[in-house]
Amino acid sequence: MIIIMTHEEKIARIWTRLRGIFKLPGFSLKFMRRVIDQQGRGVLNLKKSYNLAHANLKTRVITVDIYTPKFRKPKSINSILRILAHEIAHFQKPPFRQRFRGKWIVRQHYPTYYQQVNWNVERMKEDEVLKNFFRQ
Repeated sequence: MIIIMTHEEKIARIWTRLRGIFKLPGFSLKFMRRVIDQQGRGVLNLKKSYNLAHANLKTRVITVDIYTPKFRKPKSINSILRILAHEIAHFQKPPFRQRFRGKWIVRQHYPTYYQQVNWNVERMKEDEVLKNFFRQ
């Protein structure tokens, strides 16, 4: 029997696998909903469409856009896994406030944060199922 899954079902299955790998109890995944015009195109103002995902640190919700901005085609599993590695790192290395040139700034993306993202991708590549989705 062949099971045909939608793109959202595939990502949901991958998310359950990632929750086990990274030990993320209480975390949930949501998909972004975009407006589509009559011609089947995505967001009309592409300047606002480059937000790939965002994480809510308080409610532990990760929201991911799994379709391309203009034509709403499904993104590759490889790119979605890398986006999820980035968003998971926000919880592992949370943002902090720092004084810089006499002003308070919020450091969200910093060198040790990106090192954590790379470690997350490596942990995904070590998994027997997920390593098949990365380019060889």
